[in-house]
Amino acid sequence: MSTLKGIVVGLGVLIGFIALIFVLELVGLGFFKFFEPKKENIRREVFENTQSYVHGKVQDLAKHYGEYQKADADGRETIRGIIVLQFAEFDEKKIKSDNLRRFLVDMRGF
Repeated sequence: MSTLKGIVVGLGVLIGFIALIFVLELVGLGFFKFFEPKKENIRREVFENTQSYVHGKVQDLAKHYGEYQKADADGRETIRGIIVLQFAEFDEKKIKSDNLRRFLVDMRGF
């Protein structure tokens, strides 16, 4: 009888251990769901403020500015659409050149 009791206790401990692992995994997923989007937003903000990112965006804008100057009416509208999409959330205050900053504001309309 004591062997049966030992087996039952052992199974109970094993089931309890498995249940504990399951609960801890659910808690971990809850923390991941809550904190991971916040960490990704911080990573994105840091990346968007790096010098290389800003410099690349300004170079793209300068290229579009040159193309815009040479384009006909249809080409200008196409370039305007590209600029609106590519620079929708870009802060124009990061652009040091007054001409490029004004160009971006004119293209976006704000």
